[in-house]
Amino acid sequence: MQPVDDRWPESIQALYAQVTGATPDAVLSSRPQWSEQLAEWVRSATLDEREMAQTAAWSRLDSGERSPGELLFLLAHGGELLWPYTAPPRELLHRLISRREQLVLALNAQGQAEAVGPLMEQVGAEVSKVLTRYLKRHPEALTELVSGVRCTFDGRVLRFHDTVELDLKFLLGSEKRVIGRLDQLRALLPHLREGRDKLVAFIRERAARIPWRECRDVLEEKLFQMVALPEGRSELRGFLGSYASGKGEARWCTRASLLLTRNLEEGGALAVIENLSELLVYFEAPVEGLRGALQALVASIHEDKELERHRVVADKCWEHLKPKAEPGLALVLLWLEERIFRVGLRQGSEDAFERRNQARERVRELPVAEALYWLAEECADLWPRVESERRPGADELAAWRQEVTRRFAKKPVLRKAAIEFFLWCAPDAAASEAELVTLSLVKTGTDRRQLRRLGEHPSTRVRFRVRAINAWLTHGAESAPEPATPATLTGALRHLRAAGAMTLGGGRTWLKDRDLEELLLGAFSRVERDFSARYPEHFREDEARLVTRLLEDLRHEFESIRSDLSILLSQGQPVPLELDLQYRRAREPVEGEPAPESARPAGVELAFVLKVEVDSFLTTKRAVLVLARKLEHRGEWAPNLRLGREQVDGLLGQTEASFCLFLVPPSLRAECWMVPARLVRGLMDAQGSLSTVSREGAQRVARSLAQWMTYDLLGLWTGDDRPAVLARTEPGAERAPDFIVEISVRKRGQ
Repeated sequence: MQPVDDRWPESIQALYAQVTGATPDAVLSSRPQWSEQLAEWVRSATLDEREMAQTAAWSRLDSGERSPGELLFLLAHGGELLWPYTAPPRELLHRLISRREQLVLALNAQGQAEAVGPLMEQVGAEVSKVLTRYLKRHPEALTELVSGVRCTFDGRVLRFHDTVELDLKFLLGSEKRVIGRLDQLRALLPHLREGRDKLVAFIRERAARIPWRECRDVLEEKLFQMVALPEGRSELRGFLGSYASGKGEARWCTRASLLLTRNLEEGGALAVIENLSELLVYFEAPVEGLRGALQALVASIHEDKELERHRVVADKCWEHLKPKAEPGLALVLLWLEERIFRVGLRQGSEDAFERRNQARERVRELPVAEALYWLAEECADLWPRVESERRPGADELAAWRQEVTRRFAKKPVLRKAAIEFFLWCAPDAAASEAELVTLSLVKTGTDRRQLRRLGEHPSTRVRFRVRAINAWLTHGAESAPEPATPATLTGALRHLRAAGAMTLGGGRTWLKDRDLEELLLGAFSRVERDFSARYPEHFREDEARLVTRLLEDLRHEFESIRSDLSILLSQGQPVPLELDLQYRRAREPVEGEPAPESARPAGVELAFVLKVEVDSFLTTKRAVLVLARKLEHRGEWAPNLRLGREQVDGLLGQTEASFCLFLVPPSLRAECWMVPARLVRGLMDAQGSLSTVSREGAQRVARSLAQWMTYDLLGLWTGDDRPAVLARTEPGAERAPDFIVEISVRKRGQ
């Protein structure tokens, strides 16, 4: 403390002059007289005079050479002079003890050793009084006041330098600020010479008395403030040891997991990541701290990022994982290590193979280790392909699912590990594959109980997928006493989360199955979104190639739906609805041959031919003509779509069931625009154009391709069944459209 004015009050200056002028021999004999005069001054002193005296006394104790008389006066009467009116001086106790030692040396040098013992007892009592007063007024300053002084604890009293005592019962009291005071005591633990275990037990016992609901929020903020500090790692164990109930606080665990995820994704400070990892592994059952740390890894790992921080968290998880007790977590960690290994290879990491081998060595003692290695490696290779343009076909995925089932379905420990792994780690693009594999692995009541327990998993992804699968198991074919052909696809497709756990029934089309309609809409929407999102990469291609890409993706989606249905339904059950989409070009181009001149000036013409059969009795076949045009880019996206009025008139001259398909990049949404040809003709008339239609105008009146295919085309709200129109779609027909898209729907009776 640096005083501004260290003068004594005028009312005490005469007394202090006597103290400073006393000879060494007269110090002890004059002390009673000084005590009487000081006591009289204290009774009549004002508050300002006391504050002034406190400043003067501390400035003289803090620094400078002092005579034995001054030291004795200041130390023996510290209780009257050092009042805690101002902020507590740093290392107050250390400086008072240093001055006391100087006084002892001075008295011994003057041959007054026999008086030292009683005098030091009185000085020690005064120092204890000063310390207690400061702590009563500033309890949060304990560590600052006693810094630099060795201490011991006997179970009740803190003893500094073997002489100055502090009763903890007095320090803690019964105020609400007891949490902060316990934190001060914990800060003393590293400096405690004796009685550390006793002080730890005292802190825990006192902390256990605090009502948990009252202190939980305060402790939570203190904990995460500690985590945010680079040096906070050493205090985490002591904090959770003092407040043991915090180890079972699920909210703290969730918060730590979310913070760890954010720091891993954004490249946070390495020290904070280490603190959060350390914190998560301290949580105890039923709180899943280790799963919280793994959830942060699973949610944040991306192969285009630096994964050094992920390695730190993975190492911490390996330290606390028991593979025999948690084979599912071991499998998740092996898969994460495979991802890290592949990134390390691309980045030229020297220890990539060594780290991978170390991870495998940790689970080598398991009898099923080889199966875990295989699945981790397979998924690390397959799932990135599912999310890319190299997505495997439906037959390949079906064969892969069968192989996983063959390897993992026989042993309960493998089923347990694989079920959690697939529900947790499979990306959204592979969600259907993961859920289908999970369904094939659920064999016993134990497996179903595990699924129910996973409903409380830290991962939101797992919880959603578990609800969908449990709904399927509850309402699907297996729950019926005798498997029967479902009347609708509600049960069979429930695992795809088309309708969740509610039976929506009804539907908006003649299919009378809301689940199927939403499944089709979702499948078409995925194709449409992907096509539109990638349009800026492919806009230079001609329209025929763009349309081929779009139709090929639609065909793959139909195959995926058929594959899922065939797996879900029981053996021998007929599929209640058959869907198929095939397309062909009226004339396949030959490589090297110049493109023939077309009667149409621009664009690609398609014919959607829909054939519907219900109960092998009611049938209909109808065609829809579609003209596809792309939005051009010349430095920026064109404001108009090029389209000749004569082309639109040509479509309308053949059939009113004609539309224009506009291939565009994402605007408000990633979609392609379907506009009736009659409406396009009206837009061109309104803007007085013969060769273009406004992009904004088309967007305002357009419907997405997915909605049009689901509700207009398959819903039978459009189409022309006249023989003349259908004849144009037959092979060998003159002036046939460029593409013939054939869709067949066969619906069986209930």
